[in-house]
Amino acid sequence: MVFVTGATGLLGSHLLYQLLSSGHIVRALKRKGSDLDAVQSVFKQYSDGLQLWNKLIWVEGDVLESENLSDFIQKSSTVYHCAAMVSFHANDQDLLLQTNLKGTDHMASLCLEHGVRLCYVSSIAALGDVQCAEEIIDENTLEIGNRERSIYSKSKGESEKIVWKYIKKGLNAVIVCPSIILGAGMWNKSSARLYSTAAKGIPVYTKGMTGYVDVRDLVKVMIRLAEDTAVKNERFILNGGNYTFQELFTTIARANKKRVPFLYLHPWISGLLWRALAILGKISGKKPAFTRETARSSHRRSQYSSAKILTLYPDFQFYTLEETVEHIRLMALLEA
Repeated sequence: MVFVTGATGLLGSHLLYQLLSSGHIVRALKRKGSDLDAVQSVFKQYSDGLQLWNKLIWVEGDVLESENLSDFIQKSSTVYHCAAMVSFHANDQDLLLQTNLKGTDHMASLCLEHGVRLCYVSSIAALGDVQCAEEIIDENTLEIGNRERSIYSKSKGESEKIVWKYIKKGLNAVIVCPSIILGAGMWNKSSARLYSTAAKGIPVYTKGMTGYVDVRDLVKVMIRLAEDTAVKNERFILNGGNYTFQELFTTIARANKKRVPFLYLHPWISGLLWRALAILGKISGKKPAFTRETARSSHRRSQYSSAKILTLYPDFQFYTLEETVEHIRLMALLEA
């Protein structure tokens, strides 16, 4: 029996399927009123998805209310803690910090109390920093103290520190730091919305670079690590490859037969753009998708190393960006 938080998100949905496909009995946490149609649509991507869907056990609750989850965690062999709030809006700071830090504290505490193994989903946002763009970030890269970070990055960094605090007390855990997750489903949420937007054709591009990982790769490695008794109290970067935003948008545009980006968005222009969108957001009451934080990250060049996980599992091979994009395109057509 395994227990999954964040089960209604893109990562959680694919993880549920893979766990069930591997023969696990799965309890999945959802909030009251959660939309399960989107999760079921992810299952429909797989030939045996609907059959496995009927084996899923849903638990209603919240990671912020740990007293209601104790019995479920006690009966589990492993907890996959995927639940986290993702936002780059300053007015979400209090809720984001409460959800990500308090929720992680609750899960780690309960796992320690009941002797349950924890697979915690951190993020590349929690990793250290490099001094120049040519350096590659790995699990041991140190954090630069004076670097300005987004509220999301801060929350993931502090949440991971909470897990390490419980590890020192005896918690059995493994930590994964995925790069930006690309996968089919949840088309209007977080990174999936990035694909949906780029599939329509984005005329502009920046020279920023970051890492990406196929959600199918991510869930397979998570399960493998969680079940590997030789791996204990370690963190792993899970990154399929490093690509510029121009490469990402171009690959998605070509797959969807759209015009590739052709206008370079200079940093000063993106600065004007996020400010203009912020003003429009205040007028309309809607949160802009392009913020001060996303504007800055779109020009930042960061590269991430998967050497540690590939050394541990030399038989594993990540999907290429082209393979991931083509798979997402085909799944989008099936769902349309």
